[in-house]
Amino acid sequence: MIINLEKLPDCKALLRIEIPSDDTQVERKQIIKLFSKQAKIPGFRPGKTPANVIEKRFKSEIESEFEDRIVRKAIQKNNDENDIDILSIKEIRDQSHNSDGTYSATIELVVAPDFELTDYKGIEVTVPKIDVTDDQLEESLNQIRERFADYEDVESRGIKMGDFVVINYKGSVEGKPVGEVLPLAPATLAQNTGFWLKMDDKSFLPGFCEPLLDLKEKDTKSINITIPDDYDAEELRGQSLDYEVEIVGIKEQKLPELNDEFAEKIEPGKTLDQLKETLKEQMLEQRKGYRQEMVTNQILSKINSELEFELPQEIVMRETQSRVNDIFTSNTERGVSEDELVEHQDQIIESAGEQANNSVKTSFILEQIADKEKIEVSQEEVLNRVDQIAARQNTSVKNLTKQLQKKNGFGRIINGLKIQKTLEFLRESAVIKEVEPEEFEQK
Repeated sequence: MIINLEKLPDCKALLRIEIPSDDTQVERKQIIKLFSKQAKIPGFRPGKTPANVIEKRFKSEIESEFEDRIVRKAIQKNNDENDIDILSIKEIRDQSHNSDGTYSATIELVVAPDFELTDYKGIEVTVPKIDVTDDQLEESLNQIRERFADYEDVESRGIKMGDFVVINYKGSVEGKPVGEVLPLAPATLAQNTGFWLKMDDKSFLPGFCEPLLDLKEKDTKSINITIPDDYDAEELRGQSLDYEVEIVGIKEQKLPELNDEFAEKIEPGKTLDQLKETLKEQMLEQRKGYRQEMVTNQILSKINSELEFELPQEIVMRETQSRVNDIFTSNTERGVSEDELVEHQDQIIESAGEQANNSVKTSFILEQIADKEKIEVSQEEVLNRVDQIAARQNTSVKNLTKQLQKKNGFGRIINGLKIQKTLEFLRESAVIKEVEPEEFEQK
């Protein structure tokens, strides 16, 4: 077998193969012999059918099996001779069963990107300290108290900060419904009826509460909100939203007293001091999780920014399509019409494409780091993960195993575990600098 590999842009390659007639004859004889053993042809005993009869009767099947075998052997020969990671076969073309008995074909391949890793060990990251202050603990306790609060109707005065108001509202952008102009925005931005709003600067949207001050039950108010440029949801930054608001009710919150009796309701058998200690431990664990995510994001951002390389567009497009499908499904479930989504499909596709591009790029980087560091996944780790998935899906390990075998699920599990272990390796090797939370927020 003669093979010739030609690398192309966009993570593609052409593998041209030529098979001498002697090799094709050997391959065909083996296939015909296999078919002869399995074929049931009237007038012949199994395994005794003449080769020419088998070849004539199963001509197309034999040709297909021959081509599959040749392609597999060509791929294996390439893997032995060339340092290139083949991801998939895109197309097999120019196949020719020549009159002299030779065979030739051209295989278009999708290959992994070729790039050199930059330094990925000892990356410096900055994270906030994870201590829980007394003020933070008190705030968390007050959030728990709010879940057990009573609410008294207010009729003698107007709205003030700290109240809870029940409102009906409807939003628009330049006269058009919010959902139509901003299909990716949360559904609660468009309109709501009987919505409970806490009068607090951090509630709902920035600047929404202040115009409602001093209003009374049954009053109405037109509000214009301009979303600041540092708002968390990027799709809302700089948007000017108009709202028509009706005050349905005003309520004053009555919090339960913070004492041992209250602690007993939350955690039976515990005093208030014990409840505080448990809550503090939970907050610390939660913050450790947040910090780990921060470390991961900073590491990946650093590595990604230092590397530029071509990506297989087939994989990027598949990932983009998957993300677009998720966006359409989630928005349809929350009431956004198909027409509105189609109208903004270019924006949706562009956003999904950027996310897909970053995700695919990160995956290739992490895979190469895993290979370089010889990070492997043990059978025990795979079985443990299968047990966890089965328990979460409330199914048996046996049934789950059958499902995974049908859909290459074990391959995805192994890859996921390898990526997870690679991220753990990067975090462990990082140089972590702790700063005060206020200093971190200013960065």
